[in-house]
Amino acid sequence: MERFITKSDLSKQILKSAQLSASLPVNTLIYGQMGVGKKLLSAEILPNSTAIKANELEKLIISNQINLSEYNSLIIYEIDNVINLEQFLNSLQNIKLVATSLEKYERLNNLFTIKIEIPPLESRKEDLDELISVYTKEASHIYKSNNHTHYDLKIDLSQNGITLKQSIYKSILLQSITKQEMMDTLEIYLLNQLKEEKTYKQLLEVFEIPLLKASKKAFKSQLKMSQKLDINRITLRKKLHKYFEET
Repeated sequence: MERFITKSDLSKQILKSAQLSASLPVNTLIYGQMGVGKKLLSAEILPNSTAIKANELEKLIISNQINLSEYNSLIIYEIDNVINLEQFLNSLQNIKLVATSLEKYERLNNLFTIKIEIPPLESRKEDLDELISVYTKEASHIYKSNNHTHYDLKIDLSQNGITLKQSIYKSILLQSITKQEMMDTLEIYLLNQLKEEKTYKQLLEVFEIPLLKASKKAFKSQLKMSQKLDINRITLRKKLHKYFEET
């Protein structure tokens, strides 16, 4: 089971606040950007509780399709999406709640005793390094590739842990793919493109753009690119202008 990472001093303090919340009969709001670990921290507070999206629970309550007396506690994701918040929470008065939200909205402020903010991963370096290590090991094991460090990876933190994991898996997959796997992948892609009546000229960029980008990184100068690729310098310059200077 995944757990809330606590390598940084900040996240350790956050976990202490969560543990305090777990011991008290109060409701807790956990807020922060997508992918910062709100669901994982919720599970630290109520490890054996049912978790449900707020808008789904609201629909069940309105339609009388749920017996709330069966629940002593609930984890409610995305509570900021509830339409009638006060009425919603009134129906849950006898239940210990842990709710998540993107922000500490004004309408939520007075309805939760404990409020815990989880900052973005980029501000929690030790946690970020730990997650990079964990996801790199996971992906290397899955793709049977053991020669990568995080310095080889293209990291995406736009949605914190969500895009971090996706970007690491994608990077290691692409770096570990074999020639035959690449050819098989291209064949499937090109078949779909040909069904859309793309021409040879239109599809040529699928090969040329990655080749030119890779050679620019590998050889730096146009002279060396021309020599290594065995292509006329004028032709090379035209292709570079076509793909990279006009777009």
